[in-house]
Amino acid sequence: MAFRTWAKLVGTAFGAAALVGAGQLGLAYGLGVLSFSRVVEVTTRDAWTTQLAWVSWFALTAAAAGGLAARSHLTSKAGAGTRLIGGIAAGLGAAAIVPLTMQPARSAQVAGVDAVFVIGACAVLGAAAGIFAAWAALGRNAARWSLLTMSAVAWLFAIVSVAPSLRSGEQVPAVRLGVLDAGFVPDGLAEQASLLTMPALALIAGVAVGLIARRRQLSTVAIALAGLPGPALFTVAYLIAGPGSTRAQELPYWAAMTATGAGVLGSVLAAVLGRGPETDRPRPPAAAEPAPDRPPLPQRDAQPESAIAKAATKAGPGLPGAGTPPAATGRATVAPRAAVAARAAVAAQRTDDELRPSDTGVITMPPFDGFTPPQPQKPDGEISDWVSGLGR
Repeated sequence: MAFRTWAKLVGTAFGAAALVGAGQLGLAYGLGVLSFSRVVEVTTRDAWTTQLAWVSWFALTAAAAGGLAARSHLTSKAGAGTRLIGGIAAGLGAAAIVPLTMQPARSAQVAGVDAVFVIGACAVLGAAAGIFAAWAALGRNAARWSLLTMSAVAWLFAIVSVAPSLRSGEQVPAVRLGVLDAGFVPDGLAEQASLLTMPALALIAGVAVGLIARRRQLSTVAIALAGLPGPALFTVAYLIAGPGSTRAQELPYWAAMTATGAGVLGSVLAAVLGRGPETDRPRPPAAAEPAPDRPPLPQRDAQPESAIAKAATKAGPGLPGAGTPPAATGRATVAPRAAVAARAAVAAQRTDDELRPSDTGVITMPPFDGFTPPQPQKPDGEISDWVSGLGR
């Protein structure tokens, strides 16, 4: 790759990741999804863990967005090394959210925790893990579809969860990543949904993305792994944040741990179910077989029309196979001795001038230039004249 192409790739990946990361943080601060000004007691530690999961996920998705934006600057000859460099640039751009989170975290009061250091560490770990998300986004179309789908669903759930509080002017409750925490959802149903929402969404997205990849006739391995990248961001974000200390945070934590497997299961189902000879990838047409050199065989009821066959049918009864036409077995055949008799009969009907080499079995050679073949022997009285003629 030329230097200008390298510069465009690295610059686009870095700039897009930084822009998306900062934009997501701004939106989260505005909606109240992130709020570091509240006092977090030991008994409500899960509210702090919830925000750590969001910060980690913002860094992951920012790096993935950098890879998506830099995809247009890759050439057809770009290999895994080039994509890795683009992923590193996207990860560095996503790390731009570190100061944007550490500064507001100075006002957070979390019992027994250095809030500034912890929030910065989560952002750095998310940006580092985002390198692989950007690398996948640079290399695979199916990875981009999965990342976009799951990111859109996460933001949709967050907006729906905070919408009632924004309308009423009340304080926004703690909104968990990948969970529908809207006030209109009953508490019992919300608890069950927190355990099933992410795996169910990952399964549905995996099937949908896998079917799209299958329709685009991608390889079987690409189709089977199409449901991995998007749910993997949830898994990594919750791994960085931790499981929490109460059931309210433990349920989505374990749901995130199973989301990746559910996404892969959905894409594998899309890859293998219903696949048969009709749905396999099209194969190149087979080369046409050459036409046979020999003419087509006669029909079974066809009788031999050649002179040899006719003569064989007229041969005497003393020869094997004579007197009766040969059996028609797809090809006109004559017994060997009958064929000899037929040739003799045909030769007997011709004059000496009409004899053919096939009739006599003797093939004559043409005379050589400049040599006169010897003439038949003349009577004794004319020997001398003949010799003198040779002398001349």
